[in-house]
Amino acid sequence: MALAGVVGGVAWQRRRATEALESEPIAEPWAELGAQGHWLRPNLRGARMVVPDRPHRVEEAREPSRRANLRRTRRFSVSTNADRLRMGEITAAPAPGVTRLVAIGDSVTFGWGVEVEDAFPAQLEAELLRRGHKVEVLNAGVPGQHPPTMGSWLNRIAPRYGVSGVVFSRRVAFNGPHPIQGYADAVRTGQRGLPNARFQIILPPISRFDAGSLTANPAGEGGLIRQQLPDIPLLDLTDTFRAAQGERGFGLKATATGKLALVNLSSGEVLVEATADGRDLPWAICEALDEDDSLREPLMFDSGHPDAEGFVVYARAVADQLEAGGWFNA
Repeated sequence: MALAGVVGGVAWQRRRATEALESEPIAEPWAELGAQGHWLRPNLRGARMVVPDRPHRVEEAREPSRRANLRRTRRFSVSTNADRLRMGEITAAPAPGVTRLVAIGDSVTFGWGVEVEDAFPAQLEAELLRRGHKVEVLNAGVPGQHPPTMGSWLNRIAPRYGVSGVVFSRRVAFNGPHPIQGYADAVRTGQRGLPNARFQIILPPISRFDAGSLTANPAGEGGLIRQQLPDIPLLDLTDTFRAAQGERGFGLKATATGKLALVNLSSGEVLVEATADGRDLPWAICEALDEDDSLREPLMFDSGHPDAEGFVVYARAVADQLEAGGWFNA
């Protein structure tokens, strides 16, 4: 998810030839959310994005020499409405008889690397409509967004839109003091702004190319959140994605000697083995991925973001969860 935190989709294309990773700015500070708040720029029209189309290291997105040599890229564009949301224009209140939900999160909710209609919020709306529910789902995803700003938006901005349900979709950022408490505080801040709305927490799936999950991620994230927010249902989509993927494609595995291996999950064949590098991918594995298009993880296009097919799985699982929670009972 490294690049999404640096920069933020409509039509995308895979490119094998070298193409510069040049992306237009799509976010800016927003005073309404507080001193540290940032959000998408309003009224963007097809802002051009070129990003890595495979798992990558942070340096590959930030350092000019690395950016210039990345071979596998994905192009997409970003448009926003006057309300700074990645979707078409909306009315102040939902249409009569329509339940308005908001999906809020970081680059995963935003739909990093896919067409806007393939992003999770649009897929969730389409899935719920197919099931006979009259709903509208707002896309309040922002690449690189942090839970406190998500809470501020729900508290200060979302009440304008007649929202009756919130899908809070983000994993905990374990890179500061008291991360679980900060996450819980953000959700509670949102609840204070929307006291009558239902809340559902979604933990996006962990990729099989997420080196941090094998070397540095604290265990029991969902359980720790539940201890702080026992009244809010939580769904971790990692197992859902693992079941849908099966033992196909490629991914990382930790070796008995503490190294990371790039493995064919169907055959068990080890293609590359390299020394672990904290939460980042070893260079040797990055180079192998750049050279061979077939070395992919089903349902994900990099180490943090589902592809269009993956977002269908994502949306169906969330729709099941909302129905099971009685969100649409008469």
